[in-house]
Amino acid sequence: MRRCAAWLAVATLGAAGAACGGMAGESAPSAGSPASSPAQGPALAPPAPSLPISGTPDIDLTDANAATVHGSRVTFDGIEEGLAWPALERAMGPRQPGEVVTIQVGRAVPMIALLRAAWTVRVADVHVQSQDAAGVMHAVELRGRRHGAPPVSGCHLAVFLRTDGSLRVAAPGGPRDLGGGDPAASLARSLDLDRARCPIAYVAFGAESDAAPFGPVFDVMLAVDRAKSAGDARYVLAQAMHESSPPR
Repeated sequence: MRRCAAWLAVATLGAAGAACGGMAGESAPSAGSPASSPAQGPALAPPAPSLPISGTPDIDLTDANAATVHGSRVTFDGIEEGLAWPALERAMGPRQPGEVVTIQVGRAVPMIALLRAAWTVRVADVHVQSQDAAGVMHAVELRGRRHGAPPVSGCHLAVFLRTDGSLRVAAPGGPRDLGGGDPAASLARSLDLDRARCPIAYVAFGAESDAAPFGPVFDVMLAVDRAKSAGDARYVLAQAMHESSPPR
């Protein structure tokens, strides 16, 4: 069984084989069922303007265990199984809610490196920028949660990229698998239908393995962001956690 934790939101979703639960401090999602055939969704909206690309990102992730912060290399010094990165936290200094931190990520960098960096600056709004499959740089926003903000109702979804390129989607109507030639586009269409039944509060993006490269996950995020099929939902990162076998 897999569970996912939405970093930056600091909330736990339900098992990926069931509906996603509500965020801590927010109402649970309504039980609207997703459509069974994503191809029948309404036409996607025209692409919205993209976030600007920073020529001087605050954090530049080029490998699994190190980052460049303002020209200095910062090596990961936390617990291998955890997300805390003390050296990066010291290098970045304290952050304020609403402040923007730009993290640039190489396509081959494993997901765990971004999860750790994003967790370190989770109070801020994070702009994640990377290249698409054609080598063009893009950016998406992971908005930080505002403490004291009124609760937001709606559906919560988690999307995990599998090693074969297909997607596993945990949604209030139950889990579904998306494959075929362009699962990211199928996801964008299915979210458009989901949103027609239940407003989407946030979408969590991740991979089945922490070692999976970020590039293909970023392509999924871009497909949803370009289509704006999740409306004004927050984007967060998700980590798949495999429960250990019970003791004998």
